[in-house]
Amino acid sequence: MPSIGKKFPREPTVVLSKILTITLLSGMLFSQEIFGQPLQFNHKAVFSIASWVIYAALLFGRVRYGWRGMKAIRWTLAGFALLLLAYLGSKFILQVLLGR
Repeated sequence: MPSIGKKFPREPTVVLSKILTITLLSGMLFSQEIFGQPLQFNHKAVFSIASWVIYAALLFGRVRYGWRGMKAIRWTLAGFALLLLAYLGSKFILQVLLGR
């Protein structure tokens, strides 16, 4: 039986990276209208951009270095963890990390 690391597909990562890119760009463009500032550098923006960088590095590594298997899964989970902190971890960030 093949392990999940050998069969980890690339296509969902590409599609979701494109969706994340569109989401980040639209958020940056409409931030001026919503908040009156071009871009707020709060924990949500920082973690979202860091997640995008991780997914971009993952896709680059897959094309350039042939990353597959467990290495690709680790990068994917790291990007997901940052997105999870960005959108669901507001209370964790404010109370635990920033001590408010």
